[in-house]
Amino acid sequence: MGGLLSTKSRSEREWEAILNHHAWSATGLPEELDKRIYLSYEDLSPQLKQCFLYCSLFPKGTTIQMAQVIPMWISEGFIQPLNGSSSQEDQLEEIAAECYHKLIMRNLIEPAHHITRFNCTMHDVVRSFAEFMAKEDSLVVLDKQVAAVSKDNSHIRRMSVAGPSTEWTILHKQKSLRTLIMNCKINSELTDLSTSFSRLRVLSITGGDCDRLLDSLCQLRHLRYFFLEETSISSLPKDIHRMKFLQNILIRYSRNLENLPRTIIKLVHLRTLDMYGSNINVMIPKGFGGLTNLRRLHGFPVHKDMDGNWCSLEEIGPLSQLRILTLHGLENVAASSLAEMAMIRTKEHLDYLVLDWSTSGCIELGDEIEKQQQQHIAEEVLEKLCPPPRIGSLWIRGYFGRMLPNWMMAPASGAFKGLRHLKLVDLSCCTKLPDGLCRLPSLELLEIMAPAIKNIGFEFQAPCSSLVVGGGVTPSPTSAAFPSLTHLQLEGLCECEEWDWKEQTEDLTAHDMTMPALNVLTIDNCKLRCLPPGLANSKRHALRELNLYELTNLTFVENFPSVVELDVFDCPELKRISGLSRLHKVRILCCPNVEVLEGVPSLDSLELSDDTMETLPGYLQVINPRYLELNCSKQLCESLLPGSSEWNKISHIRKLNIVDMEDWRQTQSDDEDQLFLY
Repeated sequence: MGGLLSTKSRSEREWEAILNHHAWSATGLPEELDKRIYLSYEDLSPQLKQCFLYCSLFPKGTTIQMAQVIPMWISEGFIQPLNGSSSQEDQLEEIAAECYHKLIMRNLIEPAHHITRFNCTMHDVVRSFAEFMAKEDSLVVLDKQVAAVSKDNSHIRRMSVAGPSTEWTILHKQKSLRTLIMNCKINSELTDLSTSFSRLRVLSITGGDCDRLLDSLCQLRHLRYFFLEETSISSLPKDIHRMKFLQNILIRYSRNLENLPRTIIKLVHLRTLDMYGSNINVMIPKGFGGLTNLRRLHGFPVHKDMDGNWCSLEEIGPLSQLRILTLHGLENVAASSLAEMAMIRTKEHLDYLVLDWSTSGCIELGDEIEKQQQQHIAEEVLEKLCPPPRIGSLWIRGYFGRMLPNWMMAPASGAFKGLRHLKLVDLSCCTKLPDGLCRLPSLELLEIMAPAIKNIGFEFQAPCSSLVVGGGVTPSPTSAAFPSLTHLQLEGLCECEEWDWKEQTEDLTAHDMTMPALNVLTIDNCKLRCLPPGLANSKRHALRELNLYELTNLTFVENFPSVVELDVFDCPELKRISGLSRLHKVRILCCPNVEVLEGVPSLDSLELSDDTMETLPGYLQVINPRYLELNCSKQLCESLLPGSSEWNKISHIRKLNIVDMEDWRQTQSDDEDQLFLY
């Protein structure tokens, strides 16, 4: 209902129209289906209704991936240019993405991650409704229910099969299928796709041996979307060019894939090529740059140009329509001139870019001079792979240069204003963080993993100018640093001992000018002795969640008045947690020396886990959570008898869940053994 009302104006008339909508009194719906969902569904446009019902084909417990479902919608013909405009034919992905986000806004699908929203799930209640509404056209078959598909279902247009099945003869009768999703091992009876599924537009297969299906694949003349995941195929059909309407090829996690057929360059309508997780040595034929209609290119393997028969990085240059691009194996680029020929900066539609190096190619070199040469090449290559100004998401992974590029250290005025997500992961040799990041106005998520960084300083501070105070010159912040940043993750800064961020004094500013919107902070594996005073600013109201993992030198966590959830794990020197007046939920895992937990009047839930504890900590007597989950040794569990000194520490807590970790581990081991046997 909230999602529906958010699309309306705040006028009394519009809200009364919803209150009096005919959907409240609709007949023919099963009693268990929620009419509020029906009301929201009725308010959707015909295009959104089709997209929503299509999501019910993804079985319970599976993820709806944006990169997967959007080309499915396009292939089925749900996404059409507005008013039939031919100029909008180039924007089908954008129109589909808008539909995807509208379904999220209406809470009909739920993002797995609040910020990136690339993956979604569907609530069971919503799924049941969608399956009911789509029952005339769609069918989800679980386990061995294929046998239940009767002759009356021969008009089914969309089918999803999950789990082992044997009655494939009935599946062969589905002559009207336009979408077939198989999340199961393919039965040997299914060898010829063309005789049974000649009308297919979407074919998705996960797992199993698919080689025997490839011979008939090219006879599916209407196929627009072809998806394979975790299959054993080594190549695609050599005559794949006969599939004139094929728009999307996704071959994920296919470790045996050796090369793409040379005829693939004739698929002029191809919009998606996704090889994510497949063999990184797969060869792509020369002339690949002729596929100028490509919008999404995932898992492109960068090779050294050995014999001139296979394409290398420069063939990406003509692909000006790309929206998504992930490059792997950039350590193979021998000169920055080749990177420049990729023309990344000129791809004005590019919104998502991943640049991936294999660090092993440099780090394992014994010759220091050769290592420095490789690092210098990597630095020059990254400088030439500058993203376009409108980039929205950027991931740099495995980069082994010592310095980050100039375009990141000091972005040009107006550049990267739309950058929302930035991940700098496995930067093994980088010793300095870029100071230009703090000026990016739209950056919401920042993840950094750089083990050579020893301290965090001015790079994370608000830019300053001079202010005359009492006859002296004092630095004064001129604008907020990271004004939109809500999620910050610092991981693997294993040499970092200091985060220099002092709380600003009252006479200079009325509010802290660094990370004013920060909502979630995660620090994992570093040597910080204390959290910076600026982070614990009493005027910082946005910080709600604080996660501290493997901070070997941290001794206290104090004075975070806005934090609602605190998670601490493997902090052996941590002794004190105090002054968190709004703390609602805390987990203290493998932190054996915590002696003080106080100043937490709002605490509702505490999880305490440590199998080395011999006695319960004394602070349990002075706090009053509603719920306590205690995971401890068998010996301590057995000592918690009513009337004992240990029991008296927790007897006032209303709800207790006490787990013997030794028995729990044994149960887990037995479960794994059973799974292995089956």
